[in-house]
Amino acid sequence: MRNIIFAAAALLAVAAPGIAAADTGGSVTATYASIDSDIGSKNNVVALSGVVVTDLASDWRLQFNGASADTDQFNNSYAYSQAEAHVVYSSGMWEFGGFTGISNTNGWGWWEYGVEAAVNFDRARIEVSAAGAASPNSNYNNISTYAARGSYSFTDNLSVGATVSTTDFSNYSSTGDNVNSWGVHVAYMIPNTHVTVAAGYRSSDDGHNHNAHFWGVSLAWNFGGGTKGREMLGANALIPDAITDE
Repeated sequence: MRNIIFAAAALLAVAAPGIAAADTGGSVTATYASIDSDIGSKNNVVALSGVVVTDLASDWRLQFNGASADTDQFNNSYAYSQAEAHVVYSSGMWEFGGFTGISNTNGWGWWEYGVEAAVNFDRARIEVSAAGAASPNSNYNNISTYAARGSYSFTDNLSVGATVSTTDFSNYSSTGDNVNSWGVHVAYMIPNTHVTVAAGYRSSDDGHNHNAHFWGVSLAWNFGGGTKGREMLGANALIPDAITDE
């Protein structure tokens, strides 16, 4: 499943500008993060993700995003992946959307569904989302995840942001974990290029006095105007919180 999701996301990211160049933007991002965890032997995670946003008539737009990640845990490689489709209505300052998708958390397949909203200011943006995930192949078939993200642009090139999330794995994990996380990041778009570099930190607690700390860097290539100010949150917290919970 992981390879299929990644291939579909990558193909979509490459093909979309030719489909609707005037109204479509997106990005492809490579990420590396080291993990400092007292939960177990977790060393690092590498990920490749892509997002495409297409503006439609009458203030509607579509978003497609996908991600594939591998972690080095307990001297083994653990795979995670996700693909989502969003429908969003924008009134300018306010945006509302719904999304659905599929995800894979270390071999467990899930169907996602959720709602999201965002509010835009002159140089700032606040987003929230609520999502559920169900599995047809497991008795542990319910996950819920809630997230909020805020960002502020000092200039057209430099921005900072913060995220908070909580994910309830009570029907998935035998220990009934509820993972609470927060993170901060800074991003800089290199002038006269389509490249953005970013660095971030994320702290997660699984509710049993176990913590995981992610220190990461990423490199993104933006096309068609990119997705800044238009990308919606979705079930963004599901994979990093699942990595913490494993």
